[in-house]
Amino acid sequence: MRKDDKTIENIKMSLKKFQEQYNEGNAHSPEAFVKEFFIDEKDTSLVGSGLNSWCFGIENIKDEINSYWTKEEKHLKHIELDIDDAVINLEGKAAVVSISGKNTRNISEEKTYEDMINKLSKELNADNVSKGTLAKLLNEISEGIVNLNSGEKYISQEEKYIEPFRVTMVMVNTDLNWMIKHMKISFSGNGLEITLNNYNVEDKFKLIPVEKEENLEIEEIQKVLQVFQEAYDKRDVNLVDSYGDELLHKDENLFIFGTDQGENFYGFEEGKELFEGDWKYWGDFNLNKENAYISILDNIAVVYSKAIIKFTWKEDNVSKWPKLNLDYYVNKTEKSNVEIIYKILSSMANCLDIMVNDKENVFCSMKFFGVLIKKDGKWKFNHMHFSDIVE
Repeated sequence: MRKDDKTIENIKMSLKKFQEQYNEGNAHSPEAFVKEFFIDEKDTSLVGSGLNSWCFGIENIKDEINSYWTKEEKHLKHIELDIDDAVINLEGKAAVVSISGKNTRNISEEKTYEDMINKLSKELNADNVSKGTLAKLLNEISEGIVNLNSGEKYISQEEKYIEPFRVTMVMVNTDLNWMIKHMKISFSGNGLEITLNNYNVEDKFKLIPVEKEENLEIEEIQKVLQVFQEAYDKRDVNLVDSYGDELLHKDENLFIFGTDQGENFYGFEEGKELFEGDWKYWGDFNLNKENAYISILDNIAVVYSKAIIKFTWKEDNVSKWPKLNLDYYVNKTEKSNVEIIYKILSSMANCLDIMVNDKENVFCSMKFFGVLIKKDGKWKFNHMHFSDIVE
């Protein structure tokens, strides 16, 4: 076994131990659990999916973990990490780990349909049911039916509701073990995103509650963030190759999480595909680089930011989405015809909801997590994790 292979196996063993003890919950005290798996430093972080889930330091991380164990609405009481398929990038004594996971809750299929009926009864029994209400209900019920029948969120035999999430960890090899320095968790928004009126938002949507550092290396990273923002502002697909070369490492272990479940991009070429897709079809992304938090560990830098995205819902563009989705599912996936029909049903319902109910310009609050690595004197991204803020 090569040295790197052995190291990766050691990291996976640490992840399995983390998962095992996490799922034992209150069999361990939150203090003991956090001290075993997180590095005890003031800038060690755990960032969750919610607006206020920014935890720096062991005490804050302990409280957050305890809330995951005790509050069902956090949707993280019992987790299954896809450890065998984790993407692990080794950089000296540090490792960047990208891993998918799922939370399992005991909610029966019948209970889910019962909740749908109750929601329909409440909304449709109102005195005046608008076309906006109908479009929104169609979207929500279609999404629920797709989730129940696609197998992605529901296992009927076991009567369990499966909620996928994504995790990025920066781990460090201490004298004793591989431990977590930074951890980011996100869920797909699925209509639960926080929307804003415009870019002129309150500080809570812009500022991260931690003291920022300043030094020459951080200034260099800020320059990379400036180029990143410039690329997303221009949205010029003819510049994908040049910006890809400037921003991304040509590394097979480069990995990017998009905002939606299943948006996973592996390696340099797929990283450029993300750029092209974002610039063609996504909204106007504002990284909010001025307020980004940057932490450096040897040749690895972590970037957190509270980002904002502006969507312009022009009807002629929105109406094309189902066709684009159909082409993708038919030509780029191995989904069955039944699965494709469910997906397109949901896509069409979503488009109708947007065209009927949303303003032309919609602003959403987001989180961005990036990992840059310095090679040959240049800082470039080796990992990105885009996520909606979901309460």
